[in-house]
Amino acid sequence: MKKKFFTAVLLGLGVIGYGMFEEQKAQDSASKVSAVAPDWAAIEVWPNLETTTVDVQPDPNRRITAIILDDSGSMGSDITAAKQAVIDALDAMHEQDRVSVVALNAGTVLPFSTVKQARGDLVRALSPITSDGNTPLTAALQHARKLLEQEAGTARGFGTFRMIVTTDGQANDNPALDKAVRSLAQSTPIQLTTIGIDITGGHVLRRSDLGSFVDVANVGALEAALEAAIAENTDFTAITDFAESER
Repeated sequence: MKKKFFTAVLLGLGVIGYGMFEEQKAQDSASKVSAVAPDWAAIEVWPNLETTTVDVQPDPNRRITAIILDDSGSMGSDITAAKQAVIDALDAMHEQDRVSVVALNAGTVLPFSTVKQARGDLVRALSPITSDGNTPLTAALQHARKLLEQEAGTARGFGTFRMIVTTDGQANDNPALDKAVRSLAQSTPIQLTTIGIDITGGHVLRRSDLGSFVDVANVGALEAALEAAIAENTDFTAITDFAESER
């Protein structure tokens, strides 16, 4: 009887182990995705839209940046420091560059304007923003893309177009976000940078073929990360952990 019992236990453990192995194998297979190759034909005609307002003399050296601010409920009291980080990050921009700020839940906080004008408007614009709601990264990214495309139409495609995302969590709908980010990388010249605040584990925005991702230990390090991203510093190793930047 004991022999039969132990045999049954071993068989049971074998079945469980095999099931776990197959599940892990499926997860590994799902994570092995092919790199996204740029569609140069689509990028060449981007943004491919008509506009009634066109710059007479567009500046090819101008940087046009959309900043996405995480105002989800998980930010809690950190939202105050996050808003200040966005405000202070404007100091790293040239006055005639263009900038817009989009919040995940509140939508457009600051429409595109010159950095010079934004420095006077952003404090007031961010004042009513609080931490509330989920993490609709997909909708925010698509909204910021639309704003950038409108700016690109006005500038006749001249300039450097960038999207900087700040977030402390996963999106509500990762498959939709994956599709949106793939499209951004494949069919537009928009440079995507994501700053993850105290995020553990995987994240759809970590894929190096879709954009750059930097981890910061806490919201206290967000300002430095934003400034580095704005300055197009691709080496974030020095700002991933600030001993003096405690919550």
